[in-house]
Amino acid sequence: MVLLDSSAYVLFGFFISGLLKAYLPADFVRRHLGKGRISGIVKASLIGVPIPLCSCGVLPAAAGLKEQGAGKGAIASFMISTPETGIDSIAITWALLDPLMTVLRPVTAFISAIMTGLAVHFFDTETVPEPLLVAS
Repeated sequence: MVLLDSSAYVLFGFFISGLLKAYLPADFVRRHLGKGRISGIVKASLIGVPIPLCSCGVLPAAAGLKEQGAGKGAIASFMISTPETGIDSIAITWALLDPLMTVLRPVTAFISAIMTGLAVHFFDTETVPEPLLVAS
């Protein structure tokens, strides 16, 4: 019964996600989420909140952002905000819980993603350690 009640909200969430994918320009990532910008961290978090991706699906999306020129802080921010909530889960929260929780879920996801992105931005050392090789 719960699945049937929430199905319209899930379909609406996927529809909104499709609109975001269809109408977001290709050079948007490089211009707005580029390396070294704190505003890119906020934008990545804001973009990630409504997208209905799980924690497994966000990894290929984050890899795509990296290939398109997004900074490390923006990628981390996107990876935190996206699986925490999406338009589909916001709609289900509205259907199953109260309006207060519907507002608090995305706001909390947005804030925690910004904090993570800022931590990556300010504490990243720009060096990548060599992988350890195990002798056989």
